[in-house]
Amino acid sequence: MADKQQAYQNTRDDGAFRFLGIPSLVRASAETTNGAFGLIEQWEMPPGFASPHHTHHREDESFYVLEGEIAFVCGGDWFTTGPGSFAYGPREIPHGFKVIGNAPARMLVMCNPGGFEQFVLEQQTPISEPPSAPDMGRLMTLAAQFGIDILGPLPQEPEGFGGSGPAVHDLKSLNLQWIKAFNKRDWKSESSFRSADFRAELSGIGSLDSAAWGGFMSGFTSAFPDSQISVESCIAEGDKVVLRWVLSGTHQGEFQGIPATGRPVKFVGIEVNRSVDGKIVDHHCNLDNIALLQRLGAMPA
Repeated sequence: MADKQQAYQNTRDDGAFRFLGIPSLVRASAETTNGAFGLIEQWEMPPGFASPHHTHHREDESFYVLEGEIAFVCGGDWFTTGPGSFAYGPREIPHGFKVIGNAPARMLVMCNPGGFEQFVLEQQTPISEPPSAPDMGRLMTLAAQFGIDILGPLPQEPEGFGGSGPAVHDLKSLNLQWIKAFNKRDWKSESSFRSADFRAELSGIGSLDSAAWGGFMSGFTSAFPDSQISVESCIAEGDKVVLRWVLSGTHQGEFQGIPATGRPVKFVGIEVNRSVDGKIVDHHCNLDNIALLQRLGAMPA
């Protein structure tokens, strides 16, 4: 007689790890579903990340895309997906995927019946460690043990693949990656998220075109070289994204005529960004200027 079924809940408070360098989490396992299925979440899959071309002999594999753009190949046929899309890779049919576009992807992977998640867990590395290339020898050995054929890299996409129709862009990921580029001082990436006719409206600063924005960013990070933005809320609707964040840093250089004070600063900002064709066109940001000036001693508390 089959074991009695029970309700089961899993949250991201459970232990995350890296699989093939990607942050991952087992949402459900054969153990918790009486063998019915295993469910894995993977996030921050960077553009260009690709799975091996592979075939499952024991389970069917299903994919639900939460964020970003992913191209799938199954049985030699290629197709693209975006947020809310479902893809199916039946057993005995070679398949795989790769992240396309300019933003990271996040998705759920479900295998029926369960068991594949143990293959994943056998290769986990700590989430605190930076991504590293997998041990291909161990990967191939474990794959054989779990009834999976690793066929090599994904096949070449057909000529013109992905060239027709409007691209699907995940605006939340686009905006979060834009801020991440600022935190890394990756100005090449930061500028790639903005359109050629980008305009910014900053409280206390005024209107800036793309060139002026680049100059402002350079001056700001010179004054606060350790500044980092932590996003607290991110809401998308239509072509706009609203973010609430907190910026922390240390005043180590002149800022708007105020000499370096060495003081730590922390202030809140709310921004509204409009995007067109996967590029940020308009940026409206309200900063807590009073709190900043008070911390710098330019205004009484």
